Amino acid sequence: MKLRFIIPVLLMVSATSHAQQASADAKVQIPVNTPICLIEGTPPADQYKIIKRVKVAKGIYGGFEEVKPKLAQAARDRGADVVIDYHQSQRFGFWPWRVVRPVLWGTAVKWNTPVDCAALGGKEAL
Repeated sequence: MKLRFIIPVLLMVSATSHAQQASADAKVQIPVNTPICLIEGTPPADQYKIIKRVKVAKGIYGGFEEVKPKLAQAARDRGADVVIDYHQSQRFGFWPWRVVRPVLWGTAVKWNTPVDCAALGGKEAL
């Protein structure tokens, strides 16, 4: 008797979660090759719309250039074309053999006009 009620509810929950996942995957469509502009400061707020803070890191010791494509992809996945308040540093990891690791973070934003990274004083990352 209980199975008669449980099975339809499980099927309905499963179908709903698959539909939500499909809509989340189709939400952002930015090409992978699009460069992301990394700006260390904070430009005037009327030029962009804040999307979300992004932070990426490498699990072990390494350089920042290895992690920049991950940051660019994280920003692209959220529909951003610029990362403002961009910072990078070497942080201590939890495990002794991962003494320091590169960490990059910033705020992903969508610029209102076409972006000229050089004019904004930023660096491009693919």
